[in-house]
Amino acid sequence: MKKFISRNILTLIIVSIVLTIMLLPSLSQENSPLVLSFVVVFFYAILFILLYGVSSSLIAELLSLRASSKNRKIIKAVTFLVSLAVFSYFSPNLVYVLYAFIVAALYFLIDEFLRKKDPA
Repeated sequence: MKKFISRNILTLIIVSIVLTIMLLPSLSQENSPLVLSFVVVFFYAILFILLYGVSSSLIAELLSLRASSKNRKIIKAVTFLVSLAVFSYFSPNLVYVLYAFIVAALYFLIDEFLRKKDPA
Protein backbone atom coordinates (compact mmCIF):
# COMPACT_ATOMS: atom_id res chain seq x y z
CA MET A 1 0.00 0.00 0.00
CA LYS A 2 2.95 2.29 0.68
CA LYS A 3 4.18 1.88 -2.90
CA PHE A 4 0.65 2.53 -4.18
CA ILE A 5 0.45 5.84 -2.29
CA SER A 6 3.88 7.06 -3.33
CA ARG A 7 3.28 6.00 -6.96
CA ASN A 8 -0.06 7.82 -7.03
CA ILE A 9 1.38 10.98 -5.49
CA LEU A 10 4.13 11.04 -8.12
CA THR A 11 1.59 10.36 -10.87
CA LEU A 12 -0.66 13.10 -9.47
CA ILE A 13 2.16 15.65 -9.59
CA ILE A 14 3.31 14.70 -13.09
CA VAL A 15 -0.19 14.73 -14.59
CA SER A 16 -1.02 18.01 -12.80
CA ILE A 17 2.04 19.66 -14.33
CA VAL A 18 1.10 18.38 -17.80
CA LEU A 19 -2.50 19.58 -17.41
CA THR A 20 -1.30 22.95 -16.13
CA ILE A 21 0.98 23.36 -19.15
CA MET A 22 -1.93 22.42 -21.43
CA LEU A 23 -4.25 24.99 -19.83
CA LEU A 24 -1.72 27.81 -19.43
CA PRO A 25 -1.85 29.22 -22.99
CA SER A 26 -5.54 30.02 -22.60
CA LEU A 27 -4.77 32.05 -19.47
CA SER A 28 -1.75 33.90 -20.83
CA GLN A 29 -4.00 36.26 -22.81
CA GLU A 30 -5.20 37.93 -19.63
CA ASN A 31 -3.22 40.60 -17.77
CA SER A 32 -2.42 38.37 -14.80
CA PRO A 33 1.20 37.42 -14.11
CA LEU A 34 2.26 34.10 -15.60
CA VAL A 35 3.61 32.70 -12.32
CA LEU A 36 0.37 33.44 -10.47
CA SER A 37 -1.65 31.87 -13.29
CA PHE A 38 0.58 28.79 -13.18
CA VAL A 39 0.13 28.39 -9.40
CA VAL A 40 -3.66 28.81 -9.55
CA VAL A 41 -4.09 26.43 -12.49
CA PHE A 42 -1.71 23.90 -10.87
CA PHE A 43 -3.73 24.05 -7.63
CA TYR A 44 -7.00 23.40 -9.44
CA ALA A 45 -5.38 20.66 -11.57
CA ILE A 46 -4.18 18.89 -8.42
CA LEU A 47 -7.65 19.13 -6.86
CA PHE A 48 -9.35 17.81 -10.00
CA ILE A 49 -6.90 14.95 -10.44
CA LEU A 50 -6.99 14.13 -6.74
CA LEU A 51 -10.77 13.80 -6.90
CA TYR A 52 -10.87 12.05 -10.25
CA GLY A 53 -7.59 10.22 -10.83
CA VAL A 54 -6.60 9.06 -7.38
CA SER A 55 -10.12 7.97 -6.46
CA SER A 56 -10.46 6.07 -9.77
CA SER A 57 -7.04 4.53 -9.28
CA LEU A 58 -7.89 3.46 -5.73
CA ILE A 59 -11.16 1.86 -6.85
CA ALA A 60 -9.38 0.13 -9.74
CA GLU A 61 -6.62 -1.10 -7.43
CA LEU A 62 -9.15 -2.54 -4.98
CA LEU A 63 -11.12 -4.21 -7.78
CA SER A 64 -8.02 -5.77 -9.34
CA LEU A 65 -6.11 -6.92 -6.27
CA ARG A 66 -6.21 -10.59 -7.15
CA ALA A 67 -6.31 -10.31 -10.94
CA SER A 68 -3.47 -11.26 -13.25
CA SER A 69 -1.40 -8.54 -14.90
CA LYS A 70 -3.42 -8.56 -18.13
CA ASN A 71 -6.77 -8.63 -16.35
CA ARG A 72 -5.62 -5.95 -13.90
CA LYS A 73 -4.92 -3.56 -16.77
CA ILE A 74 -8.32 -4.26 -18.31
CA ILE A 75 -10.10 -3.78 -14.98
CA LYS A 76 -8.19 -0.56 -14.38
CA ALA A 77 -8.92 0.78 -17.88
CA VAL A 78 -12.63 -0.03 -17.55
CA THR A 79 -12.72 1.66 -14.13
CA PHE A 80 -11.14 4.81 -15.57
CA LEU A 81 -13.61 4.77 -18.48
CA VAL A 82 -16.58 4.38 -16.14
CA SER A 83 -15.26 7.25 -14.01
CA LEU A 84 -14.86 9.32 -17.17
CA ALA A 85 -18.44 8.51 -18.20
CA VAL A 86 -19.73 9.64 -14.80
CA PHE A 87 -17.69 12.85 -15.05
CA SER A 88 -18.91 13.43 -18.61
CA TYR A 89 -22.51 13.13 -17.49
CA PHE A 90 -22.07 15.93 -14.95
CA SER A 91 -19.71 18.02 -17.07
CA PRO A 92 -21.07 21.37 -18.28
CA ASN A 93 -18.92 21.47 -21.40
CA LEU A 94 -17.44 19.07 -23.95
CA VAL A 95 -14.02 20.71 -23.58
CA TYR A 96 -13.88 19.55 -19.94
CA VAL A 97 -14.60 16.02 -21.10
CA LEU A 98 -11.71 16.24 -23.57
CA TYR A 99 -9.34 17.40 -20.83
CA ALA A 100 -10.66 14.68 -18.51
CA PHE A 101 -10.03 12.05 -21.18
CA ILE A 102 -6.46 13.29 -21.68
CA VAL A 103 -5.90 13.35 -17.92
CA ALA A 104 -7.34 9.84 -17.50
CA ALA A 105 -5.17 8.46 -20.30
CA LEU A 106 -2.03 10.15 -18.94
CA TYR A 107 -2.79 9.04 -15.41
CA PHE A 108 -3.32 5.45 -16.52
CA LEU A 109 -0.16 5.36 -18.69
CA ILE A 110 2.11 7.04 -16.14
CA ASP A 111 0.77 4.88 -13.31
CA GLU A 112 1.35 1.72 -15.34
CA PHE A 113 4.85 2.90 -16.30
CA LEU A 114 5.74 3.60 -12.67
CA ARG A 115 4.24 0.27 -11.61
CA LYS A 116 6.36 -1.54 -14.19
CA LYS A 117 9.49 0.32 -13.03
CA ASP A 118 8.75 -0.43 -9.39
CA PRO A 119 10.20 -3.76 -8.28
CA ALA A 120 7.52 -5.99 -6.82
